[in-house]
Amino acid sequence: MKYQVTQSDISLLKQGTQEIFLKAELLNSSYKILDSLEGQIISDNYSQDNESIQRRSYSFDLIILNSSFTIGKDKKIWMDKRIRVYYGIKSLRTNEIKWYLLGVFCYVSMKYTFSLQEKRLSVTCADLMAQYDGTLNGRLGGYGSSNNPPAFAAQSLTIPAGEDIRSSVLAIVKEAGIENYIIEDIKKPVPYDLTFETGSTYADIWTKIRDLYDSWEFYFDADGTFIWRKIPTCIDEPVVLNDSLLDSLIINENADMKFDEIYNVTEVWGKVLELENKDRYADTSTYKNQVYDVHYDSWNSWQDVDNLTQLAFKVTEEHSDAPRFTINSFSPAIPIYDGDGNPLKAGTLKRNTVYVFRYRRFTESDTMPGALYLLGQFQCYGKYVETSRECPFSVTNLGYEIPQSLDYSTLSDDAACYNQAQYLTYQSTAMKDTIQLTSLVIPWLEVNTKIEYTPKYNHVTSQYIVKNISWSTGDGTMNMTLYRFLESFSYVYHNK
Repeated sequence: MKYQVTQSDISLLKQGTQEIFLKAELLNSSYKILDSLEGQIISDNYSQDNESIQRRSYSFDLIILNSSFTIGKDKKIWMDKRIRVYYGIKSLRTNEIKWYLLGVFCYVSMKYTFSLQEKRLSVTCADLMAQYDGTLNGRLGGYGSSNNPPAFAAQSLTIPAGEDIRSSVLAIVKEAGIENYIIEDIKKPVPYDLTFETGSTYADIWTKIRDLYDSWEFYFDADGTFIWRKIPTCIDEPVVLNDSLLDSLIINENADMKFDEIYNVTEVWGKVLELENKDRYADTSTYKNQVYDVHYDSWNSWQDVDNLTQLAFKVTEEHSDAPRFTINSFSPAIPIYDGDGNPLKAGTLKRNTVYVFRYRRFTESDTMPGALYLLGQFQCYGKYVETSRECPFSVTNLGYEIPQSLDYSTLSDDAACYNQAQYLTYQSTAMKDTIQLTSLVIPWLEVNTKIEYTPKYNHVTSQYIVKNISWSTGDGTMNMTLYRFLESFSYVYHNK
C-alpha cells in the first residue's frame, strides 16, 4: 500500500543535517526474522521502476566476518532466505530513528572478492516477483489427467472464455501460494480461451490476462503484497511534494529532451475474429424502431443462444443512439454495447458493413436475457489522435501527424484497441516530456506519485509523475525521473 506521508516525515527532510541508517533483516521463507545484516553492509543500491514487473531491485556489498556468510542451506546466503530492507533517518529533535520500508527481496546472484585487506561479498537482489517470473522459480509443470482436479480452471493451463478475470487472477495467485494480495476487479470476462504451454511461469499467465484489456499492471509492493490494478492516471492523487520543500532538497536538474520515438497518432490492430461452429453469420438485417433484427435458423428463443456466441451480420441501415438487437423477433430486444459496456453512439455501425458481436448471457435475476457486445469488423481496430493543446507534441501544436501502427493480437474488441491506442499515445507524448532530478533521499517517495515542481530551465510550475527512482544509501542522494502530468490528456480524464 502507498505510504501515508505525515508532517513528521516532512520535518525530517527539512533538517539541516541528516544522519542516515540502514537496516536489513534476514528472513526465512515464512518471513520470520532470523538475523540482521546492516552491521556488515558497506555499500548498496536501490531502485524502483514503474515499467517493470520486478518493480524494486536492491544490491549491496558486505564484509564477510565469519563462515555464516558462505553459501549454504544453514547459512545467511541461500535460496530460501529473504531480506527486508529499511532506510532510517535520525530525528535531531527526538534523537529517534524513523524507519522506512524499501522492500522485501530475494537473493539472485552473489560474487565473492578476496584481498589482503578484506573479504567482500557482492549480492544482487530482486523483489518477490523473481519467484514467479522464472528468475528464481515460478514455472508450472506439465498437466495431465487427475483423479482430484481442483475447482478452478487455471490449474489445467486453460482458462476458458467467460471466466471472470478477477477470479482467474485470484486462482493463479492462490495456486502460487501468495497469501497477501490486492486484486482490483476489472468486471469483465476472459473473452476467449487462454492456453499455456508446459513451462510457462505464473508471470506469463498474469501477463497474458493483463494484456486482454488496456493499461493494467501487476507487481509486489514494498511489504510483499501482490498488487493487480488499473495503471493509475493520478488525476485524483494529492500532490505529496512541492517547491516549498523541494527547493531545499534538489541538488541537480537535467531536462533531457529527445524527439525520437514520439508518436501523436497510434493505431492498434487487434485480434482477427473467426466464426466457429456455434457462431452465426447473416448477410442482411432490418432496422426498425431502433432495433436490428437478424434471422438465424434453428433458434426459437434467447435460451437457445449460448453464452459468448459470436454473431456477425451486415448492417443495412445506420442507427441512432443506443440501438438494440433481436434474433427472429425474439422478445425482449436486447441492448448493443461497445467493449467497455457503453451503449453505442449514433452512427457507430456503418451501412453495408459486416460487424462481429459477442452475445453475453445475463443471470436469471436480470430483466434482460443478455446483451450484444461489438467486437469489430473481423479484425479489431482502434485509432487515437492526440489533440490536447497542453501537449507540445500533439497534432494540434505540431500541425502534422507522427503515426505508429502496432499489432496487439490479444485485444479482442474495437474498444480495447482504441483504449490501448489512447494509452500508447499518452506514453509516447506526455511521458516523453521528462526531467531528471538529483536530490537528498526521500525514502517514502514511490513511483506513480504526483509532485509539483518548477524547473530551473523554464520557470514554469507543473505537476509531474515519478517514473523511476534510484539511490545509494552511503551517498545520501537519489536520482529520479519525472514526466509531466497533463489533466487535459483524454487518457487521463476519460479514466477519472
